Amino acid sequence: MKQSTPEIFLLGLLLSLTLAPALATAAIDGFHDRYTATVSGQTWVLYLDGSRSFPSMVSAKLQMGDALNRHMLLGSIEGTTITGSYKPLYGGAMAEEKPFSLQRISDNSVRLVLAGQQLLMSAGQQQAPVDDTIIGTWNSDTKLGINTRNPYMGEQWSIHFRADGTVCETTYMVDSRQPSQYRDPCDKAPSQQWKAENGKIHYSNADGQWQEQFNYRIMGGRLVVSYPGGLRRVTSPAESHRISAQ
Repeated sequence: MKQSTPEIFLLGLLLSLTLAPALATAAIDGFHDRYTATVSGQTWVLYLDGSRSFPSMVSAKLQMGDALNRHMLLGSIEGTTITGSYKPLYGGAMAEEKPFSLQRISDNSVRLVLAGQQLLMSAGQQQAPVDDTIIGTWNSDTKLGINTRNPYMGEQWSIHFRADGTVCETTYMVDSRQPSQYRDPCDKAPSQQWKAENGKIHYSNADGQWQEQFNYRIMGGRLVVSYPGGLRRVTSPAESHRISAQ
């Protein structure tokens, strides 16, 4: 029996409604629906709205700490990256849209870039635990005797734990006769993801797997780092530093 035009239309509408959730899931396949990060002491939450996402468009909401400071993100997905624009969710009808990108870097983490500024976020309840007591930059005691021609030159190790779950560390030469100056390792050294568990620091490798780096403890306001091979570093706080993605 030949179906009438209204029947065909209703059948097509029913089919599209049935397939919409599957298409939405396919659009954000590989991404979690919720990511969080700590920025300047506040929790930021990114929610990918699967019910409003389709193969040609991905919808997300970003809450920057304050519940009233929310933004709507709209973009398209290609491989492991979503690109598009964002604007305030409330009172933002006339607000300028700004670019964003969201790149999946592991099963449970993404890199969010807002107008050129980067922020690492972790998936939902699996957000890597960080230790607030060690956030900031720490410098080791100067290790002399590295340069036989200049006994005043020494080696100093510096590490910067960030509240967003990234860490940078580097080693450089210093003149022990000069006052110690603050240097941020993240100015030159690459960042990695870190987490703290049971007095141990773990780094995430390129495959997103966690590897133990060293044990740590706070003694008299100083951070003592002990490596599995026996190397030990005693460090002092240099200067607190928290990132801002705003």
